[in-house]
Amino acid sequence: MQMTRLAALAAVTAAVAVSGLIALSAAAMPTPAPGAAIGDRGPLCVTTGGLPGLSAAQAANARTIHATALARGGSSAAYVALMTALAESNLLVLSNPNDPSSSGIPAQGVGYDHDSIGLFQQRPPWGTAAQRMDPVTSTNLFLDALIAVEGWSSMEPWRAAQRVQRSAFTGVPSRVNHGSAVYGGNYLAQAPRAARLLTAIETGGPLDCGAAGLTGPAPMSGPVVADVAGLQRLGASQAGAVAASFALAQRGKPYVWGGEGPDGYDCSGLMQTAWARAGVSISRVSSTQFRDGTPTTPDRLVPGDLVLIPGAFGTLARPFHVGMYVGNGKVVHAPRTGEVVKVTTLSSFISDGVSGYRHIR
Repeated sequence: MQMTRLAALAAVTAAVAVSGLIALSAAAMPTPAPGAAIGDRGPLCVTTGGLPGLSAAQAANARTIHATALARGGSSAAYVALMTALAESNLLVLSNPNDPSSSGIPAQGVGYDHDSIGLFQQRPPWGTAAQRMDPVTSTNLFLDALIAVEGWSSMEPWRAAQRVQRSAFTGVPSRVNHGSAVYGGNYLAQAPRAARLLTAIETGGPLDCGAAGLTGPAPMSGPVVADVAGLQRLGASQAGAVAASFALAQRGKPYVWGGEGPDGYDCSGLMQTAWARAGVSISRVSSTQFRDGTPTTPDRLVPGDLVLIPGAFGTLARPFHVGMYVGNGKVVHAPRTGEVVKVTTLSSFISDGVSGYRHIR
């Protein structure tokens, strides 16, 4: 199924905002205070560099949130976390005079909402002021609550955020939510910005890894390796190598809607048939393959892993296209009607946003 730009998501969200269902905007959020990014303690591997439309402090916080969430819940968790922090604090670590314990901790701005502090505007029951104002710890506190929400990864991201944050945007119009009838509408308003940030972070920027950390991102160049032994040398399991080798052997066969081989395939049919060849059963369509296996991250990709993207008709929360990582920064997929099964680069494949990475076996 053909890939399209995240502009579609932005357009839909903008239309909802204009219609009056969402009244909050970036203009109503805290603005950066002078000073550098804070929080020396970071996740194991975090990208570095500026991000469009953000100050240096905001960019550093966005990248920290992304790396922390990615390691625990994949890109889906990172998307929800970024969306939430954008809505709550505009990606700034905020102190609050209503919580005196936050006054001696380095901050990037001041907020006044109850006694909420930090990137996620967490109140005292979430933890100490030091915990809530530390970018990594506060993100992990948020993730603890997110992962505890049953089915969070299959929800609309803004609904998952609302389940965690319990903001005033309950779906019932009131004065405090500016008359919004949208459940999680304050988070939905940030969906386009969060999507753009997720794409910018995951498609560029060097890794800054600790010595005991990960070995770095999946290689972004190298030849296509199609034999089982060679794929295993790239890190694949026996089953993953068989699945990837089979998928690569289908190159040149036409895209066929609903196709499961042997003469043609659609995107998810190719994935299911390839893994069936390895003796592993996965679901049939990309929206459910999104939940097959376990979440993984770009730096841990091995041949056979699934890479899910919105495609022409999906969203980050409900992907409509899928490919298989085959090592050396390459993905094999069945693109769209009129095309054939082919290999493309991972960076090109996810250039319009990535819903998630799934390790099958």
